[in-house]
Amino acid sequence: MAQARNAARTRHNIVRAAQAEFSAKGYAGARMQGIAQRAGVNKELLYHYFASKEALFAEIRDTKIAAGLRRDPTVAADANDIIVDRFKRVLDDMEWVRLITWEAAQGGERDLPREAERGRTIADYVRSIRKAQQSGRLPADLDARLLQLAIFALTTYPLAFSQITRLTTGHSASDPKFQRQWSKFLRLLGTKIMTAGARGNSPRKTMDEREKNGHANRA
Repeated sequence: MAQARNAARTRHNIVRAAQAEFSAKGYAGARMQGIAQRAGVNKELLYHYFASKEALFAEIRDTKIAAGLRRDPTVAADANDIIVDRFKRVLDDMEWVRLITWEAAQGGERDLPREAERGRTIADYVRSIRKAQQSGRLPADLDARLLQLAIFALTTYPLAFSQITRLTTGHSASDPKFQRQWSKFLRLLGTKIMTAGARGNSPRKTMDEREKNGHANRA
């Protein structure tokens, strides 16, 4: 029993070390020796648990993707907070931000691991935006898919490209001061775009629905 616990702990330490190595250096830059050093084991023991760097990366990727698929896809109840709420969620998992950034840099146009499931998760978030539009909480004249993409860009870009954030603001993305400033800005932006655009709206058809009806009529 103790041996099994030790083996599980060693494997866990290797996986955590690999997460740090891959998120810092990407797949191409990560080295098994570096992972072994981070985990406090020798390379021989590392290869006992994982036959290759590819196998270890697949373990990390699948674990992070599985965690992402379990996230709540609904938007914040207060329209003002929809963008800043997403930013706070992203802040809680910076390793995921780094991994998807490296994934994109290494050929994100190719078929992605668990692509269908990931697509469904995004579709769920888009549906929650459409529901908010239909209830009058969000502007109905915005394409829900593009709005979702804009929200993701606003909340992820400053973290994924921290060097641009530092050059622009003088603060790194990991600086709590920047994170407070950006959160305040995103809430203000939400107030101006989301709430102002929806103010006075009664429940109505969304842009997506109007486009769908237009296509049907032309057919």
